[in-house]
Amino acid sequence: MIDSVPIETALRSIRATYPDLDGWQERARRVEQPERGSLLEADDAVYQWHTISEAARLSLVTSGEHLRLARTSIEAHQVYPSAHFTVLRGALVGAAQAVWILGAEDAPTRQERGLTLIDEMYRQLRAYYGELATTTLDAAEQAELASQVLWCEERRMQLATIREANTRLNQTDTIKWALHHRFSDPQLRDAGRLLWRQMGADAHVLGWSMFQRGKVIKSDRRSGLGVLESGGDLSHLAEPFVAIHLLLKEGWSLFDRLCESSSR
Repeated sequence: MIDSVPIETALRSIRATYPDLDGWQERARRVEQPERGSLLEADDAVYQWHTISEAARLSLVTSGEHLRLARTSIEAHQVYPSAHFTVLRGALVGAAQAVWILGAEDAPTRQERGLTLIDEMYRQLRAYYGELATTTLDAAEQAELASQVLWCEERRMQLATIREANTRLNQTDTIKWALHHRFSDPQLRDAGRLLWRQMGADAHVLGWSMFQRGKVIKSDRRSGLGVLESGGDLSHLAEPFVAIHLLLKEGWSLFDRLCESSSR
């Protein structure tokens, strides 16, 4: 982990990302498709029902949305000891997924990774439908659900016929790959992986991440127990916020490059 920085420095580093966040928000308001003759257009052709470029773009858009939510809270002078990091974790997942797909140098790898993400979407949707089936539904709703389940299963079978490995999405491996792609400094890569693990404690409400960020205000040597205070701290937020911004910026850069026609 990188050492804590002064609050003023942390706030400046966070605010320096805002022009990019605003620009990406504008881009999210319109549909962007690969140009004819581009590498991403060729990738999209392997599966017409849900294009790889759109799966990557959605990851980029939602990552930026999470960063903007974290920003909104900061500018409202509301900084949280745990909840802020669950938002940043979502931003990290989105940025890393896009870089993992778009950063692959060869088309077969890009396509396989894109289809892996799309299959995970269908898999989770199918699980949702399974849960929905256990609720009280009338006859019309049951018929509609059966239709949606069939649609989802057909899509997954179509994917299975064109995928090479048929492996499941592993977010930890995805994030590790994306960090290695973007950051050449081993310390930054290590810091990113540790943040991913630490923010997992926030997402699953396990608490130990707040222990690491807080400070002991009372301790009992006889029992080994104590009281720890953990409050929102911009110096803790700045490191993941800025790192995710850099990863997201790389994702948008890769997306733009792969969307450009080779005839340019």
